Amino acid sequence: MTLPHRLRKKLNRSKWQIKPDQLLASILLLFWLAILLGNFVFRGQFVFEGTVIAQEISFTYTGQQDKRFLNPIREIRNLDLEGSQSEPLVLIGKLSSMSSNDPTLNQKLSKLDKLTIQLAYAKSRFIVSPVNPNSSELSILELKLMPDSRVNQLAYNPKAEQLSFCLQIASRPSEICLFPDNLVDQSTESVSTSIGNLQLSLGQQPLTVTLALVNIPELGIKADVNSPEEITFQFTPTNDELVLPVHSPSHLFIDFPKLPSVVDSQPDISAQWIRGDIDVENVKFIRFDTTSDVTDELKDSTILDGEIRMGRETMKLQADQFLVPQSQPGIQKLRYIQLHSKSPQGLKTLFAGRSTGIAIGLYPEFPVQKLEPSWLSQYLSQEGVNALLAFVAAVTGVVLPRLLLGSSK
Repeated sequence: MTLPHRLRKKLNRSKWQIKPDQLLASILLLFWLAILLGNFVFRGQFVFEGTVIAQEISFTYTGQQDKRFLNPIREIRNLDLEGSQSEPLVLIGKLSSMSSNDPTLNQKLSKLDKLTIQLAYAKSRFIVSPVNPNSSELSILELKLMPDSRVNQLAYNPKAEQLSFCLQIASRPSEICLFPDNLVDQSTESVSTSIGNLQLSLGQQPLTVTLALVNIPELGIKADVNSPEEITFQFTPTNDELVLPVHSPSHLFIDFPKLPSVVDSQPDISAQWIRGDIDVENVKFIRFDTTSDVTDELKDSTILDGEIRMGRETMKLQADQFLVPQSQPGIQKLRYIQLHSKSPQGLKTLFAGRSTGIAIGLYPEFPVQKLEPSWLSQYLSQEGVNALLAFVAAVTGVVLPRLLLGSSK
């Protein structure tokens, strides 16, 4: 027996029609679910900033043009360049030997007014210092970084009053800075890539020059890796400026003048030595403790003190803690790098970047503190999020009983 047409139409309409209380319940459920996911599950990418005092910093320069890294540093006590360079150093001026035990060398030098020095190996060294340290005219005018260059092991030694770092091409592993001995037997052309330009002012005062593992055609000296010898002589320059393309990898050690005591009314001279506003990636506040066994490598944090801020939340960093961004890109800008001569002594760095969160701890695998703002907090303050949660809870408390009563009826 078939039902009448009107009855069948009424039954079908009642079967598929959604009641207002069911629609309201569905909307409320979806709204609650979105808020819970946005506040407790999904993480947004936030801008963060921080200040860290560290013993050592490493970073990769990501700019598209040459970038000045070192500003003028005057009255240097000692400059030590280690590394293979494809272009020779040419010293023009008066030359004389400082050793009375080698009259032949002194005789050869006295006849020359120009000396060509070829730094042929990764352990080749060019060391220059003023004969009278109290009246030094030796200065660094500038050091420029080229794109895709990495500054490794940038460190400030307050006891030796020395700034040191290694320059290398970013596409190669950092081991070429840590273990330059592995490159000793390789030719300059195969391992060396230009990554910077160093401009020096030698002054007009006598200088002491020490060389190791170098070739000097005018003296008939050819470097011998198996029996390296140092050559020391005195040089009084007549050509004040010296421009040297720096190749990868190269170590630079700068013994700067004794820093004067800084008072509030005087500017800090060292604050301007390192040029700021550097586009960076792969920033590390760590050093590697290595042995002959490459599998026994340890990472040590170089952080001495610091503070990180993301949104309205902040975290304090303590000595030896690691700083770990939770996602890329991480630190993208170094606002400045300054020598911090007060306690704790190190390099003071102000930086900024983007990440979904920041973690700190004595072990990077087991962080004890995290800053992980929710996705919802990108658009609302924490007070706004709390107010929204309270509002939805209040509406639910009013509407839900009516929905339950309506469902029971």
